[in-house]
Amino acid sequence: MQLHRDRDKFEAAGVSLAVIGQGTPAHARDFIKANKVDGLRILVDPARESYEAAGAKIATVNELLGPRVVARGTTSALRTGLFQTRTRGHPAQLGGVLIVAPDGSVPYAHLADDASDNPPNDEVLRAAGRAAKSA
Repeated sequence: MQLHRDRDKFEAAGVSLAVIGQGTPAHARDFIKANKVDGLRILVDPARESYEAAGAKIATVNELLGPRVVARGTTSALRTGLFQTRTRGHPAQLGGVLIVAPDGSVPYAHLADDASDNPPNDEVLRAAGRAAKSA
């Protein structure tokens, strides 16, 4: 959702957004409808093989519900209006943001250290712009 809010900026930079979820195709359809993100490319990986290949970790209890994580999550939710919804798949699976170039290389990767660890969109946009220019 955070990246989708700046979708027009990513598209202007020549970048296509895709999200990989660990649910099913039906879960992806429900997510699109509930969050009004028509046009967002959502891929599904119930076996979480892509998460493993990227190096995304399984969080500890503290990395999911520790005081710092809860405080950052609450602040972010109040600021953005985005709230955690029902989790599909492994509840402790952390994610990340990767930029994958057309040649398959990964010029940018941010793997979450905890449930509140998301890179700022501006950082991802700068990296996407650099990657698009070098492609």
